Amino acid sequence: MFTAMNFPPQLQQKIEKWASSQGISTEQFVLQAVAEKIDALTQQTTEATNAVSSNQPKIYRKEGILVVDAQLAENFDLNTFIDELREERIQDQMAL
Repeated sequence: MFTAMNFPPQLQQKIEKWASSQGISTEQFVLQAVAEKIDALTQQTTEATNAVSSNQPKIYRKEGILVVDAQLAENFDLNTFIDELREERIQDQMAL
């Protein structure tokens, strides 16, 4: 339910001008403006929440390759990891 608001005269004139230029009532214009602002704030909140959880790994495909975008553990040894994957693949191939 829309409650009439007392806007300062200069703001009221701008609202009336913009509403008229869009062919809508001042009430519709104000409601749209408020809805747009709420959407923008909601999006900002969502983006902030996503930024906080940015430590979560992101998994996606790029040019057919599975990519895991994540922070590596401090003691992570890439060479050992590659060796382990290579050994697993060899074992899988031998099982065929």
